[in-house]
Amino acid sequence: MSTTLLTLEELAELEERQSHILPAGTLMDRAGFVAANWIDDQCDAASTIVILCGPGNNGGDGYTAALHLKSRGHRVICVTVGCTKPKTEDALRAYNRWIEKGGQVIDDPYMAPKADVVVDAMLGVGIQKAISGDFIDAVLWFNERQALHMAIDIPTGLDAERGNWVGGIKGCMADMTLNLISAKAGCFMNDGKDASGMVTLSELDVSVPLSSLSLIDTDDFKHILELRKYHSHKGTYGHCVVIGGDKGKVGAALLAARSALKLGAGSVTVQLLAQGAPLYDPAQPELMITDDDVDLSTADAIVIGCGMGFSDRARRRLQEAIATNVPLIIDADALVMISQDQALEDKVLARKAHTVLTPHPGEAAKMLHRDVKSIQADRVTSARELSLQTGAIVVLKGTGTVVTLRSSRSWINPTGNACLATAGSGDVLAGMIGAFFAQQFDMVSATLGAVWLHGESVRARNSGIVAMDICDRASRALEILRWGGNPDDLVDPYDESEFVLDEDGPGEAIARTMGSEEP
Repeated sequence: MSTTLLTLEELAELEERQSHILPAGTLMDRAGFVAANWIDDQCDAASTIVILCGPGNNGGDGYTAALHLKSRGHRVICVTVGCTKPKTEDALRAYNRWIEKGGQVIDDPYMAPKADVVVDAMLGVGIQKAISGDFIDAVLWFNERQALHMAIDIPTGLDAERGNWVGGIKGCMADMTLNLISAKAGCFMNDGKDASGMVTLSELDVSVPLSSLSLIDTDDFKHILELRKYHSHKGTYGHCVVIGGDKGKVGAALLAARSALKLGAGSVTVQLLAQGAPLYDPAQPELMITDDDVDLSTADAIVIGCGMGFSDRARRRLQEAIATNVPLIIDADALVMISQDQALEDKVLARKAHTVLTPHPGEAAKMLHRDVKSIQADRVTSARELSLQTGAIVVLKGTGTVVTLRSSRSWINPTGNACLATAGSGDVLAGMIGAFFAQQFDMVSATLGAVWLHGESVRARNSGIVAMDICDRASRALEILRWGGNPDDLVDPYDESEFVLDEDGPGEAIARTMGSEEP
């Protein structure tokens, strides 16, 4: 089930409703207990834990967690930051309980003993201005420690909705973050991805309502994970046409086309626009390659723009593709051409068939006639504006890829890492989306499935990867999931393991190390 991402307004309304249902301090008691369990799970027995506690309810969560941790034999020191005592009623109650139980409180983190774990419970989601004063000092201390860094609810200084540092001032960098009640969108985008580390969610036994924004989950594309029917043929899985590859960029179109094949399209035709381009791909001879105009009426999905260039012929083919009644994935140079021609954009808006735009922030900025900084300042809103402007499904690539529909229903992708920042990565994604549309999957499944698998492909990789490996590993990820496997059970399921079917039939997966005798 998708993880809901509430806005701060929605979260405040939910907490207000709970305050009329639950006894005072209940949510803080639950938060402190859950946080203590979460911290304790990462600790050796009798660890030294320093918790930075701010003046509000986030600090109260810290004091409450401290009580539970102390009772379990840990040495816990709380540091008051930005106040002498908490300023909210619930937090003050938690602070007084900590003092009454003999808890240690200091006001200078640099006076704390060497810690095994340091915990950020300074400022929660409501921060509206850049951190300053004592908070700057506390943040510097936190980031300098040679210890496990953990943040309760959200790292201090981070915009919970947008993932940017508030006011441009860097805050706490956590190895692990425990989101409370609702996952925070900012932990999955921009600076928030690095600042939050591994994110865990506890809803604190609160019934969280649905929202227009959530994280992509495999449940969002479960039809893609169904096994193929034996009684089928290549026509069952559709014909994908890829148009692009002008001089010097032939590889972009070939990457998209190979990806479409490897993610299941029944057949793929590539129209290369470069004069004298090779009409045969020795690495993927299954591709049909031509330099003539492909009859677009034969396509079940069209991918256009990868390395396309800006020639008159490229513009004409883009116009013809837009005019079809075929699902269309528009990438790269084709997006730039649309951004420069209002008539083309109007034709995109008027399309009846599904359209997917896959811009990176620079291309989105061109289409919205803004600068990149403004796009990154609010990625979700930017994607929604572009979707409304064009009528298309928008895949705004980047740290925390955003997918949004014209209705404003949106998702953030939790998979992926910096290995995707490599030449041709976007071409691979365009081809993957084309593959799923060619196979007649619904528009949400096709788009979300491709985006999630594209990110999942770099699991356990951090040294770099080439684009073609992304495609191969994404296909492997899909294979494992279709047979009921769990990639979490393997260190690197897409490189070092062999996938073996259960002898009793499909639906069970066993990971086996290559060359190993042990299952």
